[in-house]
Amino acid sequence: MNKNIYWKVLVLLFCCSMLYACEKSALEDGQSYDMIVEGGINTMYKEQYIQLKRLHISGVTSGLEGITAATVIVTNGPNQINFEDVGNGLYKGQLFDLRDTVGNIFQLKIELNGKVYESQDQLIANVPIEKSFIPVEKSDVNKKWHVKVDTYLFGMSNSNKWLIMPQKEFSDESIVLFKAPYSYSFRSGAPNVLNTLLAATYSYEMGRKDSLVISKFAISPRYAKFLYNLFQETKWKGLLSAVPANVQGNITGNALGFFYVMDGIKKTVPMKDIRNAK
Repeated sequence: MNKNIYWKVLVLLFCCSMLYACEKSALEDGQSYDMIVEGGINTMYKEQYIQLKRLHISGVTSGLEGITAATVIVTNGPNQINFEDVGNGLYKGQLFDLRDTVGNIFQLKIELNGKVYESQDQLIANVPIEKSFIPVEKSDVNKKWHVKVDTYLFGMSNSNKWLIMPQKEFSDESIVLFKAPYSYSFRSGAPNVLNTLLAATYSYEMGRKDSLVISKFAISPRYAKFLYNLFQETKWKGLLSAVPANVQGNITGNALGFFYVMDGIKKTVPMKDIRNAK
């Protein structure tokens, strides 16, 4: 394999907010992709965002560049969202009234340079936060709270994405513009109980009277499987341990990525209600 191509692909995997894995045999054949699709529908917000990018390689440098002038549409039965190109590969649309859409299929259609790329995902109803196992705990350190959030949980009753942040640091923009430090809970068991990366956490130092903003997103079984397989080939394995195998997304055509539909709920929880560390 050409070493320059190999390292350029690793740069792509690091830079993408979603790490998209490429098939080794395809890379050896010089395989390239028309686009990388990131984003989808998040019911917690009126404004919806989808990002389209491509890997740009020039000489010894490489990077991601936005794709403009595409037509991006999401439909759900008679409902339709027409996304507007707002620059640098970012497309914005307005969510319709979501009555009677839980369990329904949302369909994505992208048209670019005479080609059509399609995808679909299912809206799964969320379980209230107070009825869920929340992947966060606190411990008393020097009259403050040390808050630890688990990055991955396995063997749970439902698959979810989580965003758990101090109230004073929370920003809706972090979620809608793909900058959020998510945690993940999976119904599947841990792929390798000896891998130390599976015990990954992140933490905050908080005052006694502070609060956490807990956002919980129900994801479809297919999206959960995509994330699980993706992490197996990247974060849980270690990017430098091997060339990542192909991880199947849900975009037709010569494209990478996953179009998702997430049912989101948000709750502010005072520190006194966060469980204590054992």
